[in-house]
Amino acid sequence: MRSLALILILPLLLGAKRKDSGLISFHLESGQENQKEESVQIRVSQKIFNIFKKPAFNQRDIDSFYPFLSEDGESYGISFKLKKKKIKELSTLSTVARGRRLVTVLGMQPVDYVVIDGPIQHGYITCWKGFTEKSIEKFKSLKIKLIEPQSSDSIISPPEPLPELIDPQE
Repeated sequence: MRSLALILILPLLLGAKRKDSGLISFHLESGQENQKEESVQIRVSQKIFNIFKKPAFNQRDIDSFYPFLSEDGESYGISFKLKKKKIKELSTLSTVARGRRLVTVLGMQPVDYVVIDGPIQHGYITCWKGFTEKSIEKFKSLKIKLIEPQSSDSIISPPEPLPELIDPQE
């Protein structure tokens, strides 16, 4: 009887785990040479991009996070620190994908993107806007560690774009 109950409950437990792993994901912009079956077209900040359907990183890859008030003062940005194994993957990906975008998707909605301007060796993916207090609380409830600011005047400022990476159509 116990084994029957375990068999019936196991799919529910696995399904819940998959649902949580899909709360946030980071998708690399696909190139023109990639097959249409592998990518999907999305709109982020009034711009349309093709991104890979399969995420480069997802919620299970996140070790901790640091929320901050965005530049617009209406939403939050979050800097996500990846787990040790994924830091190497981010470094490799950011080396070969220079000039492409890494799009943050929360649930099923694109939130923001960053342009990869060089190797990212510190293991952080920063999204500069688009999160709410509710999404921050959701990350906490999923037991993702919150990184506390080291001092009361700690701030994170968005980087200045590099001139050679500015898209003339933007």
